[in-house]
Amino acid sequence: MTTVWAKHFHDVPRLIELGGDALCVRIRGTGPTVVLEAAGSGQGVGGAWGPVVEERLAEVATVVTYDRRGVGRSAGTPRRTITAMADDLHELLRALEIEPAIVVSWSYGSLVSAVHAVRHPGELSGLVFVDPTPTTPPPTPQAVRVPLQHLAVAQLRVMGWASAHGFFETRPGLRMSARLAGPEATNEMIEQTTSFYRTPQAIRELADTLSRMDSHLTEVAGILGGSDVHFPQVPTTVISAGRRPDRMPDAHRAHVDRSHRLLAALAPGGRVVVAEHATHQVPYEDPDTVVRHVIESMTGSP
Repeated sequence: MTTVWAKHFHDVPRLIELGGDALCVRIRGTGPTVVLEAAGSGQGVGGAWGPVVEERLAEVATVVTYDRRGVGRSAGTPRRTITAMADDLHELLRALEIEPAIVVSWSYGSLVSAVHAVRHPGELSGLVFVDPTPTTPPPTPQAVRVPLQHLAVAQLRVMGWASAHGFFETRPGLRMSARLAGPEATNEMIEQTTSFYRTPQAIRELADTLSRMDSHLTEVAGILGGSDVHFPQVPTTVISAGRRPDRMPDAHRAHVDRSHRLLAALAPGGRVVVAEHATHQVPYEDPDTVVRHVIESMTGSP
């Protein structure tokens, strides 16, 4: 059981052998098990969910965070498909002897948890998706979106080069990282963004993940799009950000909203709730909503 493992962790990250590689895992708190599936490249150990969500959940639950294979402090080669990432999550839960858990995922991590829910439904007691990445490619034609994806990845790689050469330790670099956190970023968000841009490895890992974004979305769309595909009958909530970028095209806004509705519809009684005052950074800007809906999943009632 997870509580047995928790006694060996002493609330600090440990390495767990998984398929020949050592994965970095942290277990804290006591109570029902909650697994946090991180955004981006999947570096979940070390405050990826902000200063509030993990702390609050650890007061009422056993909270598991981890770095995906080949990311952060986890060894190995990063998985190239979402299915392989989902199966790694399955193997990790087995290795930790975790009873059915509530899996809470944010952004890109929701692709992993959605596929995991379809492939390994018996491992779940609840699902909470926090402003999930759409599970199908955007409406932009592939001939346009793939070059744009390559451009974004190239920009990230330049940032990684600049980080490796100390740019983000300088005053101009600090100003840039603060701007990249967003116009209304909290101090915690600025701190997390600054830490990210000071870590060349993290930038490279995110660039590698996003370089496969179009294939990942196509893969997930194929898995979730079947007429007989559904999530297990467990409490399922999709938390959507209430505030989108002003420049987001209407078609893309509609695409995100539709994807969130379809994701919730895969579960009996699944629902979409809106964090009215939050952007995509829901765990930082509205952690109370995340914590509340996770706790509701524990009790099975809103």
